[in-house]
Amino acid sequence: MDSELEERLRAAFRDKLRLLQGELHAARGRTVPARDPATLLPSTRVLLKRREVAEAERELQNRREEFQQQMQRLAQRRQQLARREQQHREAVLRFDSFLKAVEARRERAQRRAGEERARAAAE
Repeated sequence: MDSELEERLRAAFRDKLRLLQGELHAARGRTVPARDPATLLPSTRVLLKRREVAEAERELQNRREEFQQQMQRLAQRRQQLARREQQHREAVLRFDSFLKAVEARRERAQRRAGEERARAAAE
């Protein structure tokens, strides 16, 4: 009777091993082989779920890092835009002061020309 039980167990394990080898062969390139959840042991299901959770966490971490990098790029771009705006403001102020100086010189030149005409007319 023991030999009969032993032979049945060996046959069952041999069949299970063939199934697993077939699944592994079919699953090349995939991270988790496809299995029927009804035939899995609860501990195996827990391990598979943990693996899925770990993969999901890695993906989430990657997306967080990508988001963080994008936010840094946007912050740098905002800083560049702020610097450009400041440079434009400074250029406008310099141009405004230049225009005021030119206007003051023009008025002075017109006043002197008017004074010289008045002197020339008086002579």
